[in-house]
Amino acid sequence: MTAAPTTIAATRLEVAGHSVLLTFGPGLETVAEEIDTLWSHLLSADDDGATPQIRLDYALAGGDLPAGTVPLPARPEASYTVSGHLTREVIHRLIGTRLLLHAGAVAHPELGTLVLVGASGAGKSTASSLLGRGGAYLTDELTIITPGSFTLTPYPKPVSKHDPELGAKRDLALPGLGLRAAHEAAAPAPAMVLLLERIRDEDEPEEGSSVTRVPLSEALTRIVPQTSSLWALPGGLATLAGLLDSVGGALEVRYREAAELEELLRRPSPPEHVETVEIEPRPGDAAAGDDTAPAPGTIAAAPFRQALAMESGLFVLGEHGAIHLPGLAGLVWDMLADAGPLTFDQLEQLVVEEIGEHPESTALVRGTVADLVAHGWARRG
Repeated sequence: MTAAPTTIAATRLEVAGHSVLLTFGPGLETVAEEIDTLWSHLLSADDDGATPQIRLDYALAGGDLPAGTVPLPARPEASYTVSGHLTREVIHRLIGTRLLLHAGAVAHPELGTLVLVGASGAGKSTASSLLGRGGAYLTDELTIITPGSFTLTPYPKPVSKHDPELGAKRDLALPGLGLRAAHEAAAPAPAMVLLLERIRDEDEPEEGSSVTRVPLSEALTRIVPQTSSLWALPGGLATLAGLLDSVGGALEVRYREAAELEELLRRPSPPEHVETVEIEPRPGDAAAGDDTAPAPGTIAAAPFRQALAMESGLFVLGEHGAIHLPGLAGLVWDMLADAGPLTFDQLEQLVVEEIGEHPESTALVRGTVADLVAHGWARRG
């Protein structure tokens, strides 16, 4: 493709199976050089005339910009901004076909493929940098998993870390961190899925590092917010549960320093396996976008995307989030999703038939319905 007249540098990459072209306008010479260095392990061959799958044209921020360009300030954190744009473009093209986790991943020579999940500040980038040495670095930010096989597509972007002097994140080249990028088209399925929890200095000083197996419902509650467009992946919730079951359950890793992670992971808790059953939305429910209110005097489950039944209750992925519904809450919601809309008397009768008489059945069911409605998981007519 012919470069625009304002282009002074272009970088061609092969990223997660996608051809990429990045162009830079006048004033961004230093940024372009840094991008070439940071992404050198993914540089592609010379242009073969094919149209890139992803193209981003950058122009120096300020003033009149050429049409179709992305404004970019020539600041030290500019390369991190470009990485963020590229990550979003890759995610956009994989939605609905892959399980996408906001997580780090490495191929450890002894422990196998490790997926590192955690909220911002949990230390994913630092942990990925340390655990990736001696093996292969897959990513510090976007873990791409194929449903069924659970193999990983490497996305070995530069490692992003907070720079105290800069007061912002910036990208670091892999060689300087002692990392080797994975060049294979796919990495083996995970051997461990880790939920990272940093022990902060303000915590109790006697609190020690630990590795603990996490129940499936809790693991889903913590991991679902770290996914991208899980609802758009057919059977996505079941795929995530299947991934966790394949590794014997997620492991919560509480640690103070990343240097202790490798030794901690050599002593994992025994694996645990949980059976789940996928609950499909009925025709005309959320899958069809039906948002019709139930008839007056009835109660219905709110439209949902996907749901799983398990021994501890139900896990539901809806329009506005996800929730674990244990015990009576799960039973009531399941009945509303399966047979609703129902009047309260009909609902209470079904509950009594299922679990038996209780002197406080009316109050218990009414309280459960009120909670479900208050939190948006059921609706009254």
